[in-house]
Amino acid sequence: MAGSIQKVGKKWRVTLELGVDNAGKRLRKYVSVSTESEAKKILNEFEYNRQRNLLVHSEEMTLADLLHHFMENYVRYNCEETTAYGYRNIIYNHIIPFMGNIELQKLQPIHIQNYYRHLMEEKGLSPNTVHKHHANLRKALDYALKLQFVYRNAADAVSMPRKVRFEGKAYSKEQLKELLEKVKDTKLELPVYLAGYLGLRREEITGLKWENVDLDQRILHIREVRTSAGEKVITKAPKTEKSKRSLYIVDELYKILIKHRKLQEQHKELLGDSYQYTGYVFVREDGRPYRVNSVTEWFKDFLEKNNLPKCRLHDLRHSFVSVLYASGVDLKAISEAVGHSDIGTTSRIYTHLLDKTHKNTVSAMSDALRD
Repeated sequence: MAGSIQKVGKKWRVTLELGVDNAGKRLRKYVSVSTESEAKKILNEFEYNRQRNLLVHSEEMTLADLLHHFMENYVRYNCEETTAYGYRNIIYNHIIPFMGNIELQKLQPIHIQNYYRHLMEEKGLSPNTVHKHHANLRKALDYALKLQFVYRNAADAVSMPRKVRFEGKAYSKEQLKELLEKVKDTKLELPVYLAGYLGLRREEITGLKWENVDLDQRILHIREVRTSAGEKVITKAPKTEKSKRSLYIVDELYKILIKHRKLQEQHKELLGDSYQYTGYVFVREDGRPYRVNSVTEWFKDFLEKNNLPKCRLHDLRHSFVSVLYASGVDLKAISEAVGHSDIGTTSRIYTHLLDKTHKNTVSAMSDALRD
């Protein structure tokens, strides 16, 4: 018999029979849970693993030990630096300080549930951020399950807070025109024009190089992005194949690009050997690229100083989609221009910006009945 289930007070105790030691003493493990269904699940999983000789032998491994092992043996070799940075932040700044000393074999869903409540009530983190912590912890415990450090993933039994759907703001056509006029001859001119006229992401703007800007053919290629992981700057290929795309350079943007290339040539001639040519389009006067987060910070300050409606730099991408859709451009064409993997992604992200009243669809029905 693999074990038994017994109700003890308000809890359910699962007794797992591990066999006998060298002296013939019976070895048992006890697990307390809140519900009978959870107790049955533990016993069934234990029996499944026992029949396949996959039982985990208890060790003095803590949750912190597991997470260190996970970072060194899985994340290091399987994740991009930006993803690894996210894991490090959550694991070492949050999970380990709160419950890293718990023995892995004694980790219960209630420990994790209490951790999520702590994040929201004491740390003031949002439900969406808690979901990120859950994804990281669950991944680490899945890793432990595969290595037979545990016989179940305790994170699977936790109740999650409801996610809050984030809806980015979009400028209207008139507001975007006003913004484009006001940023002229400022250091935000180039990034705002790239975001407004092409819907580029911040990492695409900061990672754009002159070698990928064909001014003769008037085509801009997205082949490289520049982002950050803490203080470290990461240069890499776009996340998906669809993100690698080529976009036509319209007249207004063409003039801005020509203007900034001439400015760089003037700075290079003026500074001589002090000029550091890096090949980037959006750079300081000495040729060095700006810190990745700088453009976001400047944009926020610029809007405040000019009494413009609040929005993020990324929201100009939303404005790009919204204005084009209102102008009658096909959603599939918009999806390809912004580099989404499929039209469903575009529809899902921007559904709050598109035709909320289904005016075009309903009007088509009205028109049909008039014929």
